[in-house]
Amino acid sequence: MKRVSHIAVFATIAATLATGPAFAADTSLALVLGVKGSPFYEAMACGAKAKAAELGIDLTVSASDQWGPDQQIPIVNAIAAAKPTAAAIVPVDAQALIAPMKQLDSLGIHVLTADQTINDDSFVKTRIVTDNKEGGKRAAIAMNELLAGKGKVVVMTNPPGTTAQDERTAGFEAEIKGYPGITYLGQQFYTNPQQATEMITAILAKDPDVAGIFVTNDLGAIGAVTGLRQANAGAVKVVAYDAAGPEVSALKNGQIHALIAQDPRREGELAVETAAALAAGKPVEKTTFTEIVTIKASEPEMADKYEYKAGC
Repeated sequence: MKRVSHIAVFATIAATLATGPAFAADTSLALVLGVKGSPFYEAMACGAKAKAAELGIDLTVSASDQWGPDQQIPIVNAIAAAKPTAAAIVPVDAQALIAPMKQLDSLGIHVLTADQTINDDSFVKTRIVTDNKEGGKRAAIAMNELLAGKGKVVVMTNPPGTTAQDERTAGFEAEIKGYPGITYLGQQFYTNPQQATEMITAILAKDPDVAGIFVTNDLGAIGAVTGLRQANAGAVKVVAYDAAGPEVSALKNGQIHALIAQDPRREGELAVETAAALAAGKPVEKTTFTEIVTIKASEPEMADKYEYKAGC
């Protein structure tokens, strides 16, 4: 997969603006988030809204109440009736969303993906993502350091089929194999924070000497922290993806010990900028990678910098 920085995309759009109208006056974008209530997706929406207001693009934002293709597919299907210029979608299932997204493409709607990808994206104009395998690798490195190279670890993640979480897990598993003192106990699946909270009880009941947990997204991390607090299991080291407000607070309070942070606001901005470029008939790169960083508990200022800000 070719790595392209968001700088390259911005340069393309900047050149478009310099040489003439960037897009038609009636340019519109439908943004479909992964789920309601996620600080990550709220921050993405804020970035998109700010950029749409700046560029004069008509933006609609929608999301399902629960994570899953059965809830998201009707939302994607409804876009067909509105016929926006472009649709930026966070596909919650790598296979199930292919057909409804292809339907949008057949109607002449430019289809983009953000945060997640699908198995067949040959028709997708661009994918805006972080390097999730690298993020998983960084999580394993942080976990090994926290445990001083010894202990049992578990991954808590969404059920298989969500590409970002699958890739984070794969990156973690590949790296953790290189640490002979770490015993990897496998994956446990959740779909919402409450399930993640309940899962902690089950994990500790089965293996009370679990030393570390890697959680692959913000909602799961929030649930896991609650579960560990209820179980009075503060000695368990937690490495979590994302930098939602509750996660940053937990990092500062010693309940989370490292975060793998993304830049969802920039992903939202890029979705709008890409829609503008496509409306102008300009080429865009197939893949744009956004920033990813590891934040340790000893770096509160860095946590503040990368915290997902949802207020907009």
